[in-house]
Amino acid sequence: MIYESPHPPVDLPECSVWDKVWANPTGASDTKDAVIDGPTGRKLSRGELRSHAQRLAEGLRTTASLSQGDVLCVVSPNSLYYHMLVLASQCAGIVFSGANASYTPSELAHQLEDSSAKLVLAHPQVLKTVLAATKQLGWSTSEQQRRIILAVRSDEAGPASKQHKTLDYLLADKEMQPVKVHDPKNTVAYLGYSSGTSGKAKGVRTSAYNMTSVLSILAPVKTYEDDVQLAVLPLNHIYGLTKLVHWPVLWGNPVVVMPKFEIQALCSLVQRYRGTFLMLVPPIALQLARDPIVDKFDMSSLRIIISGAAPLGPELEQELATRLPKATVLQAYGLTESSPTTHMGIIPKRGSIGPLLPMMRGRIVDPETNKDVKQGEVGEMLLAGPNIMLGYLNRPEATAETLVKDAQGTTWLKTGDIARVDEKGLFYITDRLKELIKVKGFQVPPAELEAVLLECPFVADCAVIGVWNDDQQTEYPRAYVVLSSKGKAESDPSATIQSWMKNKVAHYKQLKGGIKLVDSVPKSPSGKLLRRILREEAKAEIEAAKKAASGQRASL
Repeated sequence: MIYESPHPPVDLPECSVWDKVWANPTGASDTKDAVIDGPTGRKLSRGELRSHAQRLAEGLRTTASLSQGDVLCVVSPNSLYYHMLVLASQCAGIVFSGANASYTPSELAHQLEDSSAKLVLAHPQVLKTVLAATKQLGWSTSEQQRRIILAVRSDEAGPASKQHKTLDYLLADKEMQPVKVHDPKNTVAYLGYSSGTSGKAKGVRTSAYNMTSVLSILAPVKTYEDDVQLAVLPLNHIYGLTKLVHWPVLWGNPVVVMPKFEIQALCSLVQRYRGTFLMLVPPIALQLARDPIVDKFDMSSLRIIISGAAPLGPELEQELATRLPKATVLQAYGLTESSPTTHMGIIPKRGSIGPLLPMMRGRIVDPETNKDVKQGEVGEMLLAGPNIMLGYLNRPEATAETLVKDAQGTTWLKTGDIARVDEKGLFYITDRLKELIKVKGFQVPPAELEAVLLECPFVADCAVIGVWNDDQQTEYPRAYVVLSSKGKAESDPSATIQSWMKNKVAHYKQLKGGIKLVDSVPKSPSGKLLRRILREEAKAEIEAAKKAASGQRASL
């Protein structure tokens, strides 16, 4: 059975991302604020943002000698300039590839090498990591000075400006006329990185048409002239990139940018700027629902809160809605591979991601047979629509496994998520077929952590799974470790391994789900890890702990 969107169709223009974003359907003035740096209050108006982006685009093409189709990698926390960097790439016809600012050198080196990035724009805070990553790739000092430019203005660069140029070097006097994209459906505009269960992150080839289409199909989500959006999500991630960079500029809404999430800072910015529109992930929803500090601020301006990147439990969803009664709390769903949004619970039903957005179609199939299941039954969710990626970069086998064609020639994205659809066409995510661990919205592939652990001298064998943490409303990686002889000699081998891992992977990949010492890890006769067995054991362990805690409370 193919499920259709209940929303009316929308127009899907075939144009550049630049032309779509600056279409200005609301007639917003050039003097209206576009981007506001939350901590400092510095601003860029819409006119300044567009002009700066065109000047930077000119510098990328002339001063930096980039050609149309070259890849620009930006490594930066959220900043006043992030929107300008993204939009400049689209003005110049350059592929934008945002990297996680918390990457380790080896993780960043993989993205730089895999994407064939020609130029890196790096915030001074992460320059050390960028230098270490490019050194791993064999860049000489002179090449680093030429190909790494600081993603701030000269007066903000500090000591790093002695070795590296800044955005002032790239900001030309001339405004570049936006390039014409002649084949938007097949022109790669973005190269985001999505983790898989069997190895390193894969480059997702998002076309110009994918991005302009997702901006169009978000039509049921209404914004208004006085809306103020808050960018607490990382803007390099497709969730923030689409919803907090492109979408607010399209609809003329100012964006208040936070360099990193802190609950007190977020509440302060909501109060200070009268923020109305907040997109978040479940761990942030948890703090908003339960942290007592929220009561110290005026949050009454919030009118809509959208949670995505991971399922939000219906109890927590209701708890947040009760605490902030003037805000509509709803869930959305999407993937990097779908640019990202495919579902939105415009009229919230607790626990549901809502119906399909306009122009989207969905199926629920038996993962074993690939046959459609009956309505109400669970199965893997498949999606088709104009926002589905072109495929993975240099990964034809992974592309073929993820994008499948039916007998009618329709391409379906296999999401790896287990879902069901109710009689009203509302979708519910019930589980995940894939083994990715989602830590506060970030994807963590267990195979990557296993590969790192196997380099540890205290580890003989291992397996990694995700375990749910109720207090933090997220999964955390847990390692099952068979100790080596050296590990067995340690007085506290778990602490020793945790310490060894500290500088090996990004903070969200740390083993916060703990380390369990075992005699062996389950494997099939062919040697394949059977993580499913460990997940079942962990689930039973968590349920038993909950029952024990409940029994203790009842006896008091």
